[in-house]
Amino acid sequence: MRAVVRDEYGPVDVLRVAAVGDPEPGPGEAVVRVAVASLNMADLDHLLGRPRLARIGTGLVRPAHRRVGIDVAGTVEAVGPDVAGLRPGDRVWADLFEHGHGALADRVRASASALSPLPDGVPFDVAATVPHSGSLALQGLRAAGRLRPGERVLVNGAGGCVGPFAVQIAKARGAVVTAVDHGGKLDFLRELGADDVVDHTREDVTRGDRRWDVVLDIADTRSVPALRRTLAPGGRYVLIARRIGSFAEKALFGPVVGRLTGTRMGVFAWRANQRADLAELAGLLTAGDVVPRIDGRYDLADAVEAFRRLESGAARGKILVVP
Repeated sequence: MRAVVRDEYGPVDVLRVAAVGDPEPGPGEAVVRVAVASLNMADLDHLLGRPRLARIGTGLVRPAHRRVGIDVAGTVEAVGPDVAGLRPGDRVWADLFEHGHGALADRVRASASALSPLPDGVPFDVAATVPHSGSLALQGLRAAGRLRPGERVLVNGAGGCVGPFAVQIAKARGAVVTAVDHGGKLDFLRELGADDVVDHTREDVTRGDRRWDVVLDIADTRSVPALRRTLAPGGRYVLIARRIGSFAEKALFGPVVGRLTGTRMGVFAWRANQRADLAELAGLLTAGDVVPRIDGRYDLADAVEAFRRLESGAARGKILVVP
C-alpha cells in the first residue's frame, strides 16, 4: 500500500509517498481503509518537530513516528483479538494525535479505542475535517464557560483550521461573534456567519474601545496585559496554545491578572479524541449548525502539495487528502 512518510524532522520537502507493507491488526487494534484524511496545523508542527520541547514525546533527534496525518474517516477493514464493539464494514472517524499518526495512507492501523462510530448522515469528506480542529474549538469554548445567547465572542485567528469551527459553534449557541484574521480572509469569515470581522493588519483589537465577554485566542500572538484590555467586566479569555512560552505566560500570569481585574484568563487541558465531543460535533453537523469549509482535495500522491497549501496560510477551510 501507499503511505506518506518521513525519516527526519524538517520542511515539507522531507515528505515522500512510499510503498509500505499492509498493516495487520494486533490485540486491541483495528485496520481502517482510509476514505479521506485532512490536514491540521498540528500536522505541520509534527513535521517540523516544533515546539522543540515536544520532541521529548515525539523523538529527540529523529521522529518516533515516520507516518504523518492525524484526522481520518474511513471503514474498518479488519480487527485484531480482544476488540469489542467494532467489526469490518463499520464507518469510523478519529484523531490519531495520540495513536501513532499515519492517516495519510491507503490504510492505517490504530488502537480500536481511538475509533468512534461515524453516523451514516455524516459524509466521509465532512467527517475527515472535524476530529482534531473541531474538538479543539469545542473544548476551547467550553473552557470559557456556558455561552449565553447574546454574549459577545471574539475569535482571534478565526481563518485557520480551528477558527471556522469556533465561529460556527459560537453562533449556534446564540453568540454575537467577531472574527479576526488577515484581510484576505474577511469574506470567508463572513460566509461562516461572523457578525463582524477584523483585519488584524489594519486594526489591533487590544487597543480599541470594544470589549468582549469571551475571547478565544487561536492566533496566540499577544501578551496577557494586552489581551486583558479586550475583556468586558466578568469576561473570560481562553488560549489555544501553540507556543510553550505563551502557554506558560497565560497559565502562570493569566489567573493572577484575572483575579485582580474581575475577569478570567488562562489555558485549558485539551483532551484528544473524546467520543462525547465527536458525538456532539456529529449532532451539530447533522443539524446544519456547523458546515465545514473545504479549501481543496488532493490525491495521496500529491500530499506534499497539500502540505505546501497548508503551510502558505492561504487556505480557506480544511485541506483534504484522498487515497
